[in-house]
Formats: sequence, structure tokens, C-alpha cells
Amino acid sequence: MVIVFLGITLSTVLNSNYVKKVVSSEANVTLIKNYTNQRLGRLVNSYSISTNLSSVNLTNKDVKKIINTSVDEVYSDDSQLTIGSAILATISTKLKAEAQNYGLNIDNEIDTVIKSNEDLMNQIVDNDLGPIETVIVKIQTIKKLIKIVMVAAAGIFILLAIRLRSKVGSNMLFFHHLGTVGICTSILLAIVLGCVYYPLQDIIVSNIDYNVRDVLYNVLNGIFLSYITIIFMVFIVSLIDWGSTMKYKY
Repeated sequence: MVIVFLGITLSTVLNSNYVKKVVSSEANVTLIKNYTNQRLGRLVNSYSISTNLSSVNLTNKDVKKIINTSVDEVYSDDSQLTIGSAILATISTKLKAEAQNYGLNIDNEIDTVIKSNEDLMNQIVDNDLGPIETVIVKIQTIKKLIKIVMVAAAGIFILLAIRLRSKVGSNMLFFHHLGTVGICTSILLAIVLGCVYYPLQDIIVSNIDYNVRDVLYNVLNGIFLSYITIIFMVFIVSLIDWGSTMKYKY
């Protein structure tokens, strides 16, 4: 059960493709789009050279592109977030394309505007994300540790299972004890899950900007649902196994 629990961790919260999929849902994309457009409005529209260009309003396609870039960055070895730069890079491309449609040759001016606001935009994003950035530096280390623990746990489980089978001398008694272990482990992991989930929820509520908060809620709840579903399934299977082999204990 511990191995399964760690496996879910690797395939969800520590897997960039899973996070991209969850964050790129229509509800989350809309929230991120609203958040980003609010942040961009005062930055880009304040310059007369781009006042008449509507490219500062991102589309869902633009947001999904930014999400992919940002999630890849979060899971890279560099702990410093530059999501603001990814947002402004997308805006830069859109501004240049629309400027050309208007017959304007202002690429250099747009580059200057974008470049001068990268630090400010990154700072805005960092402030909104709050303590999340401090966790990013630990992601790679956590992934490596979990892989090591999974291999060690699998080895220990096999050794203990072999020892248990040799001690009880009966397949039915062996499965009965496995059912007992499964029930206890499921309950303990459910408690651990609750102890982790609610503090994370409090961090999001206390430190994260409104729109980004809703996105992180959705991601957290999606991961929590994956965990609790597996734990519940293992608990039921273990309970059935334990109950069906009860008579062989005596």
C-alpha cells in the first residue's frame, strides 16, 4: 500500500504531464486567463505605442501555451520562477503580429517595452504565488527520494511476505494477515493524507491570489481524489480478503 501511495505521488503531483492536464482544464484556463489579463492590463496598455492593440487580452490557446511553458519550468532544475517572462513573451508575439496587420513596424519598440517589464511581471507573479516557489526547489530531491523509498519498500515487502508465508504455513492464513495489514495501512495512510491535505489547503487560502487560488484548489482536489480513491479501493479489497479468510485463523 505504501508503494502504491508513493507511486501515485510520482504519477500526479510530481509528474509534469499530469499537472499540465489538470491545470489545462477549461475551468482552470478561464481562471488563469482572467488573472493574467488583469495583471497585463495596466502594464502593456499604459504605453501609448500599444494602446490601440488588443493583443494584451490572452485567449484560451495563449493561456494553454503559457501553462505548458510554466509547468516545464516548475519541474526543471532551476528554482527561480520566470512565468511572468513566459506571459510577456506570448504577448510580445501577439503584439508584433497585430502591429504588422496595422502596417506598423514597431518590433524593436515592443521588445523594449516587454523587456523593461519582465522583472516587474515576474515579481507580481512571485508575490501572487506566495510560498509555492519555496517548495519548487525541493521537487527534484523529493522525486529521487520517493523512487529510492519505493524500491526499498518493495524489497522489504517481498522479504516480509516470504517470511510471513514461511511462518504461517498456510496460504489462507497468509492472505488473512495480508488483509489485516492492508486494512491498517489504508487507515494510517488516510490519516496521513488528511494531515497533509488540510495544511496545504490553509497555505493556499492564506497566501495565494484569488484566481490562482482556485486553480491550485482544483489541482489539489484532483490529486487528493486520486489518493483517496486508491486508498478506499485497497481498504475494501483488504476487508473482503480479511473477512473471507477469517475462519482459517482458528
